[in-house]
Amino acid sequence: MSTEIKDNNDVHSNDEVNQDNNDVSQEINQPPSSENEQEEKIIQESSVDDKQEIEPPLLTSNNNEFPSETPSIDVSNEKDDDSTAATISEENSSALPISEENSLVLPVYEQDNNTIDDTVQSESLSQHDNTHQLLQTIADKSNKEASLTILNTLVEGDFDLDKNYIIQKPKNLHELFSIFNKMSSSLQAEILSVLIGIMRKSERNLLAAIDAQIYEKALGLLNIIDDDVVADLLVDILTVLTTLTINVNELKLLLHYLKTENRIWKKHAVKLLNIFKNLPYRHGPDEFFNFPGRNGSGIVLPPIKIWPYQNGFTITTWFRIDPVANGVIEKEKPYLYWFCTSKGHGYTAHFVGNCLVISYSKLKEKTFQHCIQYEFKPREWYMITFAHQYQRWGKSSIHCYINGQIVSNTHFPWSIESGDLFDKCYIGCTPDRHDITSFSGQLSTFYLFSIYLEPLIVQGLYKLGPAYKNQFKFENESAHVLFEAQRKAMYDGKLMNSIVFNYNPIACEEQLVLQAAPKTNVSYFVHTAHAQMLSNVRSVITYSIYSTLHSVGGIQVFFPLFGQLDHQQIDDSINYNVCSILLSTLCELIERSYTIQHQMLNSKGFLTIGYHLEKASKQHINMDVLNSLISLTTFFVKIESKNSPLLLKQLFVHIFFNPVMWIYCSVDVQMRLYTYLATEFVTYSEIYHLIQPISEIIQTLHTLKYFYWIVDPSHRSGFKPKGSDGNRPTREQIIEMRRYMLLYLKQLVIISTGTQEAELQGILNYLHTVQ
Repeated sequence: MSTEIKDNNDVHSNDEVNQDNNDVSQEINQPPSSENEQEEKIIQESSVDDKQEIEPPLLTSNNNEFPSETPSIDVSNEKDDDSTAATISEENSSALPISEENSLVLPVYEQDNNTIDDTVQSESLSQHDNTHQLLQTIADKSNKEASLTILNTLVEGDFDLDKNYIIQKPKNLHELFSIFNKMSSSLQAEILSVLIGIMRKSERNLLAAIDAQIYEKALGLLNIIDDDVVADLLVDILTVLTTLTINVNELKLLLHYLKTENRIWKKHAVKLLNIFKNLPYRHGPDEFFNFPGRNGSGIVLPPIKIWPYQNGFTITTWFRIDPVANGVIEKEKPYLYWFCTSKGHGYTAHFVGNCLVISYSKLKEKTFQHCIQYEFKPREWYMITFAHQYQRWGKSSIHCYINGQIVSNTHFPWSIESGDLFDKCYIGCTPDRHDITSFSGQLSTFYLFSIYLEPLIVQGLYKLGPAYKNQFKFENESAHVLFEAQRKAMYDGKLMNSIVFNYNPIACEEQLVLQAAPKTNVSYFVHTAHAQMLSNVRSVITYSIYSTLHSVGGIQVFFPLFGQLDHQQIDDSINYNVCSILLSTLCELIERSYTIQHQMLNSKGFLTIGYHLEKASKQHINMDVLNSLISLTTFFVKIESKNSPLLLKQLFVHIFFNPVMWIYCSVDVQMRLYTYLATEFVTYSEIYHLIQPISEIIQTLHTLKYFYWIVDPSHRSGFKPKGSDGNRPTREQIIEMRRYMLLYLKQLVIISTGTQEAELQGILNYLHTVQ
């Protein structure tokens, strides 16, 4: 499903504060004899400015701030080095504790200087002991034993890839990267391989890595690592991190690293471009609730005085399963929701293996259960919808949808009409809050509607995607997503007025989840409608590449990279795959974001790219580049969008019909281009009027006349040809290309509406001047 940035979304980013370590470095270089003065200066330089604002990698909804790491100082493993204590003390004196439970952020409190100095000194001593002890512990061990020891400190126990692999101590992971360059290359590779595996295996490990703020450290290590295997693994770590979030500061760091110096790429910089390959494929919401599956984890709803059954009701949400480590499938029954009275009568849904079971229990009646067999894959987002249709004189029905498609339906003979309060309502757990029944994974916005939703509306909800969290109030927010019938059905006011509750991860204040339904709607709650996250649940706000690009100025921040195509690597070689990576990423972003299409249109992006490709070596324009452009053309032709015709025209004028860009490319690339235009593109007859065929006829004649000539016309026809100062195709190859170009020209003439004066004049001029 395409990831879209809605035009009405506001993307905010905090200002970054860079900390200067030049003075710190000077202190470390002083002789050991001044150790007492050194430590005193270190603590003073580690004081915290209360007024600084530091952008966190992730934020909770209360917009608190996560303290930014300061650049680490190298530590030595020598036992008798007197300066080691001071060095480590300085490194860790500025490190602030990292939260491990509810919130991904910590507030910065106002403290006087004495309190700060005491806190920093105690923290530095404690962290010095831990880091120094870890270095001494692994000093004489084999790589396998050393890596296992380090991994044990991360999971607080005996590390096991199957039973105990969840990172419980993000602070230890932060310290690990501080001493990373003191390890051997083989140990570095072994640890990184395991970290990549467990981060891909569990979203909670990925969140812990974001907590630890290792992105900047890994990027810094990349510039000093010589081993190619370790460098590849560091790039993999960064790639995995950016699949979850990439904020403004991280994107700036990445682009700064990719900026060449003196026309030379930084070490391993081209490898970093592989991160771009995965950026467009991020699927899921930017905000979600994270459920760890522990005891006491879930969301508690306030009592509901009466259940909205008379017109039917619908429960819908997006969820992603993150399996619990050391879990026993036979015993686990994680609950998606539990909406019941104190007597246990009500509506529930829980997982049993690969089945999702919905249950209904009523006083003096047996429990009704319906099993939905569906293979829910871990770490994939699904939309589940239960639409309950109430019939007063007949059997009521339940329609179960997954990803907008009905997968099951059943009938039940009764409804719950109890006068008791629904005072045991939970999301992600049961009243006992046991880990066996607690949901492990992520949830997006959770809706309850007081009406039965028709299939047309359910499919519309799926099209809006997991990031949607609004009230179905403003029709323009989905103008480019829904078709006309869906838009009318969803935005006529009925759906908005039927929202019983809307709990989303944005509308949170610390542990309080605010009711986000319209205030004018009928209240079904006894008192306040706000819910509460229990101790282990937190709301997470991430940043996709789409929202981050919107914050830094748009897709045009990538354009300068096309101007570096001919810049050399450290070994004086030129990598000719850079262009294909950049262009394929750009095309994927355009296809998946309506906002980026706007940005490409307004910034005349294809004009800029065409200019850079004209100046660059034509070895960069390979078959992968051409295939990406052809794929983008197909997308523009088939999609129903107001931007498509304008973007398609810019693509053809500045790229496809730019002979300066193609004349010196490989013969295979040129043949593929003109074969495509003459045989495949001509089948899209309905779009010819969109790209102004007369203009294309004149451009094609110009290309034939000045670039694809067979005999030099300067002495015969009286005009100076172009494209003669490079490695041109052979005479036979040019004749073959001209055949396809003339065939394409013929199609342009045929499909044009009548004989136009400009068209006829262009053809006659060509015939008169070319001999």
